[in-house]
Amino acid sequence: MFNKIKDILNDGIENGDFPGGNFCLIENNRIKCAYLGYKKIVPKKEKLVSNEIYDIASLSKIIVTTTLIFRLIERNMITLKTQVKDILKEYLHDTTILELLLHTSGLAPVVQNSYEIKTKEELINQIYCEKMTYEPFSKIVYSDTGYILLGFIIERVVGDTIDKIAEKEIFVPLKMTKTSYFPIKELCAPTELVEDTLLQGIVHDERGRILGGLSGHAGVFSTAEDISKYILSILNDDLVMSNKNKELIFDTTLISKNMQDEIVSRTLGYQKFSFLPEHYNDLITHTGFTGCNMWIDRNEKRGFVLLTNAIHPKRENNNIFKYRMKILNLFYKEEVKKWKK
Repeated sequence: MFNKIKDILNDGIENGDFPGGNFCLIENNRIKCAYLGYKKIVPKKEKLVSNEIYDIASLSKIIVTTTLIFRLIERNMITLKTQVKDILKEYLHDTTILELLLHTSGLAPVVQNSYEIKTKEELINQIYCEKMTYEPFSKIVYSDTGYILLGFIIERVVGDTIDKIAEKEIFVPLKMTKTSYFPIKELCAPTELVEDTLLQGIVHDERGRILGGLSGHAGVFSTAEDISKYILSILNDDLVMSNKNKELIFDTTLISKNMQDEIVSRTLGYQKFSFLPEHYNDLITHTGFTGCNMWIDRNEKRGFVLLTNAIHPKRENNNIFKYRMKILNLFYKEEVKKWKK
C-alpha cells in the first residue's frame, strides 16, 4: 500500500496538480513516512528535502480545538450543553458547544462581509452579533465561524492564548516538536501568492491572519510525522484525550443535508464518509483548505495523513481532491463494492 500511495502522488505531481507533499501511514503502532515533489515552484522550483512544515489549515480544528474542548470537558469546566453566551457574554444566541462541534449551529461558513473586515476588533464584534442563516440542527453547514468561537471559549476559560494552551496540553505531551502557531519561516512550505507576497510561515486563512495567527479554526503549522503522533494517541492511549471521549467522537453520527442539499455525515469535530457502509462508522476524517487531509480508522487501528500546499502558487491550481480519493480507495474500495451488492 505504501508504494501504491507514492505512485498515486507521483502521478499528481507529474501532472502538475500539486507541487509535492509529505505523507505518513500509521499501521500496527508504527509510522512510515515519505516525501515527494517540490516545496515550492515559484519564484523558482525547490525540492522537498524531508520533514517540511505545512500550514495545516482546518486540521487545526481537530488536532487543537476539538482536543482542547474535550480536555475542558474532562476537567468539568464546560459540557457539550454549555451555551456559548455562558462563557462569552458578548455573544447573542443560545448556541451550544455541541452545535459548534457538529457544525449545525445555524452559523454561516464564514462571517458575513468578512472580506470587508480589516481589523481584529471588527471581526470579533461581527462574530458576536452574527445572524443565523438556518435553524440549528436542521442542516450541517461547515463553519469556520463556529470554530473561531470555540477557540475564544478555550482562551476565556483557561485564561491564556490558544497557542500556549495547545503547546502545554498537546504538542509537548505528544512530542510534536515541529508543531506550532508561529513556525520558523524557512522550514515551511509556502502556500499562496497573495498580491505579490508569497505566504510562508504565515497562516493562509484570511480570518486567521486578521486574528494575528491565533484562532480555533486555522493557524497551526505541522509535519506529517507530528500529526502521525497525534493519530497514534487517538488510536492507543489517554495522553491528550480520555478513551471515553474518543468513543464519543467515533460513536456519534449526525447525518443531514448541507446547504447544497447533499447528504453529509459528521461527528464531534470530524467528518465521516457517508458513502461507506455502516461498518466504517469507526472511520473519521478531516481536510484542510491548503491541501491537507487525514483519517483515523479505529476498527483497523490505522491512520493516514497527507500534507501538501496544493494551493501554491494560487488556489485555482488546487487539484488534490481526486488523489485523496484514490488513496482512500486503496484501503476501502473493495469493501464498498461488497456493500453495494
